[in-house]
Order: sequence, then C-alpha cells, then structure tokens
Amino acid sequence: MPLATRLPATAFLIFAATVAVADEPAAIEFNEVLFNDQVRPIFVEHCLACHGGVKEAGGISFVTREKALAEGDSGMPVIEPGDHEASYLYDRVADPDDDFRMPPAEHGRRLNEQELATLRSWINQGANWEDPWAFRNPQRRPAPASPAANEWSQSAIDPYVFARLEAEGLTPATEADRAQWLRRVTFDLIGLPPTESERTLFETDHAAGAYERVVDRLLASPHFGERWASVWLDLARYADTMGFERDPPRDIWPWRDWVVRAFNADLPYDEFLLKQMAGDLVENATIEDRLATALHRNSQTNTEGGTDDEEFRWAAIVDRVDSTWQGVLGMTMGCARCHDHPYDPLWQKDYYRFAGLFNTTQDADLAEDWPKVAVPDDPALLSEAAAIDAGLSDVRQQIFRRGQEAAGPVERWQPLMIETAESTGETRLDIRTAENGPEVAAIGTVTDRSTYTLTAAAPAGPIAALRIDASPLDPDTAIATPEYGFVLSNFRVYLERSPQATSSDEEPQEVELMLVEVLADETEGFFRPIDSLRDNSAGWGPYTRMRRPRWAAFVFESPVELREGERLRLQLKHEMATDGQGPLVMQRLRVSTTSEDAIGQLASDRALRDLREREGALMARRKAIASTATPVLVKQPVSLRRKTYRLDRGSWLSPEEEVDPGTPTTLPGAASDRLELGRWLSADDNPLTARVMVNRVWAEVFGAGLVETLADFGSTGAEPSHPALLDDLAARFRGEMGWSLKRLLRELVLSATYRQDARVSADLVKRDPTNRLLARGPRGRLRAEMVRDQALVVSGKLNPRLGGPPVMPFQPEGVWKTVYNNQKWETAEGAARFRRALYTYWKRTAAYPSMMAFDAPSRDQCTALRPTTNTPLQALVTLNDPAFVELAEALADRMLARTEETPRDRIAWAAKEATGRPLPEAGIDELVALNEEMIADKSIDEGFAMTVVANVILNLDAALTK
Repeated sequence: MPLATRLPATAFLIFAATVAVADEPAAIEFNEVLFNDQVRPIFVEHCLACHGGVKEAGGISFVTREKALAEGDSGMPVIEPGDHEASYLYDRVADPDDDFRMPPAEHGRRLNEQELATLRSWINQGANWEDPWAFRNPQRRPAPASPAANEWSQSAIDPYVFARLEAEGLTPATEADRAQWLRRVTFDLIGLPPTESERTLFETDHAAGAYERVVDRLLASPHFGERWASVWLDLARYADTMGFERDPPRDIWPWRDWVVRAFNADLPYDEFLLKQMAGDLVENATIEDRLATALHRNSQTNTEGGTDDEEFRWAAIVDRVDSTWQGVLGMTMGCARCHDHPYDPLWQKDYYRFAGLFNTTQDADLAEDWPKVAVPDDPALLSEAAAIDAGLSDVRQQIFRRGQEAAGPVERWQPLMIETAESTGETRLDIRTAENGPEVAAIGTVTDRSTYTLTAAAPAGPIAALRIDASPLDPDTAIATPEYGFVLSNFRVYLERSPQATSSDEEPQEVELMLVEVLADETEGFFRPIDSLRDNSAGWGPYTRMRRPRWAAFVFESPVELREGERLRLQLKHEMATDGQGPLVMQRLRVSTTSEDAIGQLASDRALRDLREREGALMARRKAIASTATPVLVKQPVSLRRKTYRLDRGSWLSPEEEVDPGTPTTLPGAASDRLELGRWLSADDNPLTARVMVNRVWAEVFGAGLVETLADFGSTGAEPSHPALLDDLAARFRGEMGWSLKRLLRELVLSATYRQDARVSADLVKRDPTNRLLARGPRGRLRAEMVRDQALVVSGKLNPRLGGPPVMPFQPEGVWKTVYNNQKWETAEGAARFRRALYTYWKRTAAYPSMMAFDAPSRDQCTALRPTTNTPLQALVTLNDPAFVELAEALADRMLARTEETPRDRIAWAAKEATGRPLPEAGIDELVALNEEMIADKSIDEGFAMTVVANVILNLDAALTK
C-alpha cells in the first residue's frame, strides 16, 4: 500500500517534490518525517522478518534505535544519522542490482521511490526514533473546535469524530429515530430488547433528559452485569469444563457470578483487574477476593491418561501470560515465548520474567483442580465462612510454627541406621552410604502404590520422634525440571522385640508404636500431613512434583525406650497415583530419630492439642456450610517457591538461565509478584491498559474498535482511526472517570456519534464499508447470546434470575459424545430451561451448537474479537432448533391471547415486539398471507399456523440486528 494512503487525513506532513539530478532517482523529499507514521511501516513490511526479534541476519535489527544504529557483521554503520550516503541501510535498499538489493527478490518487492525518499529524508534529518504509538502514555489532546462541531456535539467524543468527517469532506448522518436508538442502546447496555412498556414510556417522554433517563435506567439494571460479563468471559476463556480430550466438568460458575456482580456494582476497572490477578494477596482478603483469582484458573487442565502434569501446568502458565497480554494489554506477547518479538521491543527474557509472576502458585494441572475455595451457596453466609477460613489458616500457621521451632533444626536429629529395605511391586530399594547416614533409593522400574518396609537396629536411648527427609534423585536438575513427587498415605512404625525382652510365649514379638502428631515443612498443602497417620490415600508429600528436599517429623505418643537387640520396622504406604504418569512414591529418603524433650513433649502438649481440636471443630463448621468448591490461585510458600527459567525455543524441557519475575523493561514501572502486577496494569504510566479497555468497549458499542485489531496494538496491528480521540478517552477513563465502565458507556451512548441513523447510502458504503469514519450510526447482528435472549423476552419465557449453576436448555441429541467421559446433557425442566444464554452450560469440546453457529468461541483460549459471519447454518438454527421452535410456540400463544385483535393486528404487534419498531405494511402483508395459507389447510390448527408465523418473525433480519 503506498505510504500516502496510510497517512491520516489530518496529518500535517508537507510533501515537497524537487527536481532530481540526472544520475539519481527522483528526489522526493519530506520537510519532516515522522518515524511511527512513515518509517516504521516500511521496516515492518520489508525488513523485520529477517532483521527483527526472530533473527538478526547480518547482525542487523530494526526493532530499537540502539540496534539499528549499531554496526552489522559488515563492520559498516547500518544507519549514519544525518548522512544517508554513509548509511549501509540506504545503500542496500537503493541498490539497482536485484542480486544485491534489500529486501532480496525472493522476500518481496523492492522499495518504491516514495519509500526510498522517506528513508533518505529520515536519515538526513537525524534518524529520529519513536516508541511504538501504543507504548506512549495516552495524554489528553484538545478537541478540534468549530461552530458546526459545537452545534452537533452531545458529548466530549463528538468533536473528534466531526473533525475527521469534515477533513474527509463528509457530514454526520441525521439523528436516528427514537425506536432505533432505544433498541440499539438497550441491547448494548443490558443485552436484551426493550419491552413494550419501555418503548411506550420513551416514545411519550418529551421532557428534557429523556435519553439520559433511559440510559440511567439501563445502567442500573441487574441485567447490565450479565451483558458485559459475556464479553469478559470470552477474554477469560470461561467454560464449565476443563478442556482437552476428556473435558470433564469444572465448578467455576461462582466466579462467573462474581464478574456479573462486579459489573453491576461498577467496580472500578483497576480494582476489577487487581482482584482477579491477586485477590488472594490483598490485605484482609475476603472469600470474594480469593474467588476473583479464578480468572486464571479458567486455563485448561489436561486429565488424559499419560499426560505430564508439569508440561500442562506450564501450558497453563503460558496461557495466563498470553491471555493477560492479549485481553488486558492488547499485545501479541506470545511471539516472545520462543524468541524476541519480531516487530516490537519485547524480548524473550521479558516473556519469562512475566511468566515468573504466575509461576509461584500452587495449582499443578491436577484432575482435582486444586487449590479451591469453598464459596457458600447462600451469600448471607459469606462472612461466617470467611471467619472460619481465617481461623483455620491461623490455627495451621500456629501448628506449622511449632513444628518448625521444634522439629526443623537438623542438628536435633541423628541418622537411623537402616539395614534392610524392601518394596512391593517392581520397585527395588537400594541402601547407600551418604554424608548424613544411610539413604534409601528406588532403582529400576518404580511401581505405583508401592509400600516400603525398612528395618533398622534400635538406636540407643529413648526415641521421641522419627523424621523422614525425602529428596529428588537429582536435586540440582529438579529445581528447573521437577521430578515426580509422592504422597505418604500411611506411615506405621513397629517394634520387633528381642527374645530376652519377652517373659512368655504369649507376649507379642512385635508391637506397633503409636504416632500421634505430624509436623511438616509447609503450612497448608493439598493434603494435611497428619493424614499420613490415617488409612486413606492422602497424606504428607509434594503432590505431584518435587523440586526441593522435603521433610516431616512423626511424633510418638510417648518416648520409646529401646533395648539392645530390638529392631524398628517402618512401613511407608503410597496409595495416591496419577493416571498414566510417573509413580508418586519416594525415590530417595533418609530417616532420623531424636530424643529431644522439646519434640517428645509435643505429643502431650496441651496447647498443640487445643490447636488440633480447634482445627477439627472449624473444619466441621465449614463443612456444614453448603458451598461450591471453585478453583483459585494460591501462592506457594516461600520455602517451596518455584524458580523460573528462560526456555530454549519455548520448550519446558530446555531451561536456560534463571530469570526474576518482572514486567518488560521497555514499559515503565515494575512488578515482582502478582499483587504488584495487578497494580502495574493500571498504573498511571502504563500506556496500554486504559487504551485497550476503552477500545474494547468502543468496539462493542460501535461494531469496530478505534483500533480494529483489538488484541494487537503492536507494529503489525491497525493504526487508530482517531488517535487523538482514543488517547483522550483512555486518559479520562483512568482519570476523571475513575475507571468506571458505566461512566464510559454513558458518555458513548449519549453522544451524537452514537445517535446517528444507521441507514447508509451506496456511495458511503463504497467509500467506508466498515464505518471507520463514523459517518453513520452503528448497526450489526446480535451477539450469539442476544439472539437467544431476545427470543426468550419476546416469547415471554425469560427467567430473569441472576446467577447460579449452569443450565442445559434444549440441545440436539448426539452432540455430546466425549470419550472417557460419561457426562450427559440433561435438559433442564421448568423455568430453568429459559434462563439467559450466559448461564448455558459451556463445554469446551462441544459448546452449545446454536451459539457456535452465531460465532461464539469454544473458549479454549482468550478471544478478544468474535468474527461476524453470515451462513445458512444460522437460519437453520433459528428455524429448526427445538429451543427456538419452543419459543416461537410461546410467542404464538401470546399473539393468540390478544383475543380482541384481528390476526393482522396480532402479527403486527409480534413483529414490533421482535424488531422494536412497526414492520412496513408490505412485510405485514406477507406474514398475513403466510398465516392464511397455513389456515387454509384444514389439518392445521390456528395455534400451529401462528407458531409458523412467529418463527418467521423471530428470523427477520430486523429482529437479528440492533
């Protein structure tokens, strides 16, 4: 595309053509060259594929000024500011020989004269450089003023739009009639059509402020949050299942309801982001704060047999990074996973530093979806539940601290001299000499659910407790690439007495030594360490991966006095197993003993017993509160925190150098954990977050963003159609609007730009087919959810209840045939079947067919922009889907209930209900003729005939657009 066609109409660049000398190309010169507008597009189109972040051919890169001004492999200055003749860049792009010119012929066309002149002028003017436009902090810019603009404008956005239209030689469209505007604004704000009473009220309200009253009513509607939550759920990749092949269910709908409540309460967008990034880390975090972090538990979990938990845990981290950048920051950061970003100043190291912010949470691609927060089904019990949770956490912290003080110091322990070690299954155990005493190692084939039996000669003196230290086979490697962990499901200790110790044959030769307390190296894991003393599959251990040595101390009921010749037999059961992965058994361990009174006294310590009793009582009280366990983010203890490494070409098996968690160095500010990340996203100097959100809201309201590429504000994305307007809105959104979505929307929908008539002339369609210039009002097809919700409203069947578990309306048979999954679609009964589309059960591998037909995504990943298609499948859905046929029947019942009206009046009424305005007489005539044709068939009753008419009405183009 020629450069001139890319320049905004209001650009102030002045082109000055000069006469070329005989032996040089046409010497077009620019009085001023702007890097972002003129030079960067040339680099993006012709240079960066070979001289960018992916590769730096010849040692040359044009991603940053520093790299561009450096010497390449040739030793020549690539760019010599002020002298194009001394610049290797210009010499190569202007070379007349196709064998030497850049770009090479096989990589694209040569630069045209205008592009050469741009580079020549830019270099001669000093090769000034600018950050990408989206990396510059948005600032308020004065709105262009004119008497005509002032007369037309209704809000602060209108002067910018009018100035662009004026520069293009266009004028705004006339104002839309009230019916058109009311339908448009009602769908945009609450996702539903206006009702008959709402239309009548507005049509008869001629007092000043009528439009404002409508908008304020809609913003206060509880359905506002539902409409805008549907947008956020696409970005958040929300679904009611985990994804991948098996795609089992996931109870994460309480988070969806939190999003609805947040939008209804107009939670400022900066707080909205902060809570979802790090609600668990804010001071005095509530259950709802913790629930908000489920945003990033919407990542898929792979429960297929034989998959690697660590591989897919890392895949979830990648998903969180990419979703945050695409959904919140509007950039394609995913490119930097394998190499530096090809086009923008984002480096591979930046990617992994950012990943490090999410790499310290406890979740680990588990089928159990841990960790979770139990969200009370009754909101009135939230405070009580939160108090119990806080009490439990405090009790467990106290138990942990007592364990650390008493059992943590290694000098209090002496190695147990293990003599034999055996295992069930194929596992073989080897006893090795180590620095700290005998060490047991699993060798060869290691079997799931192995039970170890270790024996040792009794040490001299009393024993108060045993300590097990488990270690990775290769501790150095495991820090970066963890080994399989273990769960010690049951631990028992037996005393084998010597013959001299028994006085008769009736006395047992072996007795079990009772263990009563377990003190471990973490506060709250997926399982309680004390469960190792019970017959179950839970217990102490790193589930399912281990990076560092782990320890736990097991305290006897009372110190054990041992005699010469007696032996200890230790039984270690591993009952927890994964599906086709590695065995969860200890593969390297040591055992030690202690006679320290400080540890032995823990068995009878009244304070510790009180803590355990209090823990049990609190657990019972919490269990009594009916709740839904929802996956959330929980930070790892500092002592067990993962390290993050740059990965060679993005492979999780190829860690390179360690990196510290952080944000990109090319953007202002910094963050070292999730809480700081939440604040960094909305910091005053962050140039992206406000712009991206404003642009997304604009796209929902006007049909296309001021930046068309909603998820790509980078060098390869679209330039803003109205850059000053975008910056002004972004600056005010985070400033005077206080990050309020409702304030932003109120300004947009009350603007003269929004209130324009959507009708368009053929000439304007030809000149501006996508309405980028905003010379007419927005008009587009309803979102998938709105198609269903409108039919619910018009049929009179809508169940307006907010929140709750997902529901299953009618769905064609046979859609759900997921392997390894017995889940079935069970059609809801009664009013639950008629809930809004937001609450329809969302299965990733088989999303609701009627919504998929209308371009709803599968939500496998972040979706910033739904495509808008027009296919025959859509008509087949609305004409034949049982759900829509049932709603057509209900609309027909409403029509027939108007007993005092003629069939024509009934049809006209229904058409107005579905389209928001009277249908033209010709359209009414066709529907009446259809009804009469149906009734002429004596086998068809009036109800069926009217159902057919209602079905057609619900399929009118005017009914499927806003």
